[in-house]
Amino acid sequence: MRAAGGSAFVRMRPLPSLLLAALLSAGTAWSQNDPEIEHPPAAANVPETPDDDPPAARATPPAPEAARRPPARRRGPRNDPTARMFSRADDRAERERAREARRRRRPPGDPDVLELAGMPDAWFYRSRVRGRSRVFVYLHSRGADPREACRQFSNVVTRFGWLICPVGPGSRGGGRHVWNNNATLARRYSVAALAELGRRFGRRIRWTDNVIMGFSEGAFVAMQTGLMEPRRFSRWVIFAAHDGYIDMNRELYPAARQSLRKIYLLTGVHDEIVEHTRRAHTLMRRERLGRVEMRILPRAAHELPPQFDAEVRRALRFVTR
Repeated sequence: MRAAGGSAFVRMRPLPSLLLAALLSAGTAWSQNDPEIEHPPAAANVPETPDDDPPAARATPPAPEAARRPPARRRGPRNDPTARMFSRADDRAERERAREARRRRRPPGDPDVLELAGMPDAWFYRSRVRGRSRVFVYLHSRGADPREACRQFSNVVTRFGWLICPVGPGSRGGGRHVWNNNATLARRYSVAALAELGRRFGRRIRWTDNVIMGFSEGAFVAMQTGLMEPRRFSRWVIFAAHDGYIDMNRELYPAARQSLRKIYLLTGVHDEIVEHTRRAHTLMRRERLGRVEMRILPRAAHELPPQFDAEVRRALRFVTR
């Protein structure tokens, strides 16, 4: 410090250490009490780590051996859903949901699909009868569309029971199929379709005393199927029947006599095989192959009946009464 009236500097003596500490303490207290100075909140009871500690000292201490072990797996109850595997019941439910989705997507009035392993899928309609009811299996004619034929029969048949329409093994394009005169396959397809329907709907169907139906080539394979499976199909509705369709299997007559119940033959008067239908009626009555009824339509030819619903309803009432 420059002295008054002179040019020499005067060194100031240092403040005593006690006085310096008092001044610093007073300044710290004043800054803490000043409301205009913001202070970060202090952590309660948390010791501060010095900045000069080595990194190893600041790291988290290793966990003991017991803490590093994975937690013991809790054994839940036996019915814990997380412990169950995908079962066959789940698989069946999944397939049923898929079928239900396909059924909802199909146009109104179209048949459901009956999936058959190793053979063409069949078409079917559900019964409108409450409780257990019969199954009606219709075998289409040569070159017909089984889906369209099934739709044509559905309005009448479902008032009596279930309707199944197997598909012939031969294809002619455009949805048209043939049986290739193969009664063995027709029997196999019909029995498999009945078994699959029973697997899906259980007690709602009958396993025996059902109805087999067929027209033209379908009449041939239907009559053969009925002779080979008289207990499953003890009732027949045959359009355009022929005596040759059953005359070749006389060795099957004894078992058929014990099981066949009612048979309805329906043909047009202008059908070229109308005389063979009359012979079939005579042969079956003579051999006591069930109770046989025949109806010849006056203005019909080799075709399904023109007044379809009324005539089919009449035939079904006879065989199921």
